[in-house]
Amino acid sequence: MAGGPAVINVIELIPDPEAAPLKRPCFRAYDHATPLDGKQLMPGVWHHGSKRDRDGNLTPVDEWLCGPLRVEAVTRSESKGTDYGRLLRFRNLDDRWLTWVMPGEMLAGQYADVLRVLLGMGLKIAHQHQARVVEYIAEQNPKRRVTAVTATGWHGSRLFVTPLENIGDGEAIYQAESNDDGDYAKAGSLEGWRDGIAALLPGNPILQLTIGTALAGALLHPLDIHTGGGFHLLSDSSNGKTTAVQCAASVWGHGVHFNRKWNATANGLEGIAALRNDSMLALDELGQADPSYVGDVVYGVADGIGKQRASRSTNARKVRRWRVMLLSSGEITLEKKMADAGKRTRAGQEVRLVTVSAGRSFGAWDHLHGHPNGVSLSDVLKHTSVTHYGHAGPEFVRMLIESGDFESLQAMLETIKKHFPEVTGQSARVAERFAIIALALELAAGMGLLPLEKLEGTTNMVELFKGWQTERGDGPSEDGKILRAIANFIDRHGGSRFQSVKDDAIEVRERAGYREITEAGPLYLFTRIGLEEAAKDFELPRVVRALDSVGAIAKRAAGKNQAKRRMPDGSTPWLYWIDPSRLEPEG
Repeated sequence: MAGGPAVINVIELIPDPEAAPLKRPCFRAYDHATPLDGKQLMPGVWHHGSKRDRDGNLTPVDEWLCGPLRVEAVTRSESKGTDYGRLLRFRNLDDRWLTWVMPGEMLAGQYADVLRVLLGMGLKIAHQHQARVVEYIAEQNPKRRVTAVTATGWHGSRLFVTPLENIGDGEAIYQAESNDDGDYAKAGSLEGWRDGIAALLPGNPILQLTIGTALAGALLHPLDIHTGGGFHLLSDSSNGKTTAVQCAASVWGHGVHFNRKWNATANGLEGIAALRNDSMLALDELGQADPSYVGDVVYGVADGIGKQRASRSTNARKVRRWRVMLLSSGEITLEKKMADAGKRTRAGQEVRLVTVSAGRSFGAWDHLHGHPNGVSLSDVLKHTSVTHYGHAGPEFVRMLIESGDFESLQAMLETIKKHFPEVTGQSARVAERFAIIALALELAAGMGLLPLEKLEGTTNMVELFKGWQTERGDGPSEDGKILRAIANFIDRHGGSRFQSVKDDAIEVRERAGYREITEAGPLYLFTRIGLEEAAKDFELPRVVRALDSVGAIAKRAAGKNQAKRRMPDGSTPWLYWIDPSRLEPEG
């Protein structure tokens, strides 16, 4: 055949596109190798400038700044008036395309703040041109606009945002000063988690408590509850309490990595609490906490507000806020830990972090589900928590959104609360928290996430609440013992160890306090040591609760159980103002 055989399966090579015409100086980003003026430019961001040679002629200068990096959109808050930023998309050292939503205010500071994040995420940057990378970002003005949120959790009733994903309806994107994902992560499958963890919940109240706590954080916003609080699992080492906390962590992330330690700084714990908004903060080993500020951390985490701090420019930073459920574990109580620093727990701290005994029939477990011992059961739970994780929490939220029935949650909570003993004051707050956990368990069971019979979660949370009451010594009988002890102390020592507040009063020995005569009758102003002696078999917070139960504290300063009294010598001690007429029933 003339001309030889026909050649088939030949594809003409398409030359690389030339760079678009340049108007120097300018920045350009190239995703692939690109020819320009007869030379090949490597992928990345380039600065195309010029300089004059010795003859005074302009010659082009092309400088490679970093790997491929594009500013894809301007981000801004839902109100469109604050929190502007930039949506950055770049290729890292492993050839993976990553995104980071950079707050715009970072461009006002040192360029190192921006570079630190980009380098940490794997963007290759020319060391001698680092400042120009930030200059490039600042000069870009994309037309696309994207809604940004600066807090995780709920945004309205149809969107729940984590650093990992959006759940529900909406295109908002999470914007933060770092690429910290708060340890939200996924692996394995929801089915694997159900088989390895959820299947072992029936008959195990402690495991139900921890899983319910992990889910309950997502209920605080729908229930219009603006503060959190939580539970501290107390028991000897190696009984399974840490395993139970790991299982709770697996609801949102890796069973080990989603947990944090109590030995973190107060500022660090605030930061992670903010990242865990509307979910859970799990802290292991209370014994490692700094006793000087652990009480303040409990207040701060539960109340959901951080301390006011200054930025590098000395301007006040935006105060962090969050709603989070707290889950703690350790071999020591908060009261004992604070005592190591010479501090006493206040009743408010005790109800924000409720101590629950994790000592059950087999370590932390009651039902072994066919396993020979508690250690074997714990091993299965621990293994599952690091192989199948991060699915249950998002699925719980997704089903809540799909139900579209937030309004009925409050009524459901009120129904569950009727199963709890009728209590008042701080005990009522604790009962409500257990009830919220019960609600989370009942909802998750109804969704098919947990294999619990109807009201099993509620029944077990009521049992744990009653156990807390018993451990705490709550109840009329113990109140009576405390009140009688104080009344008897006044009867025995009212004339000998309580000094009159009058100017000409004779000083008494071993003073337990002061005596003041009012129109309504005498008041006994106990010193702290005096009140502890009067009710020596009980801790002071328990004594105060008993006095409050009958209204026996006649005067107190705002936020305190004591009030000051100016004495003839000019001193103003803090004292417990006790009305003896309230201590014993008449007749």
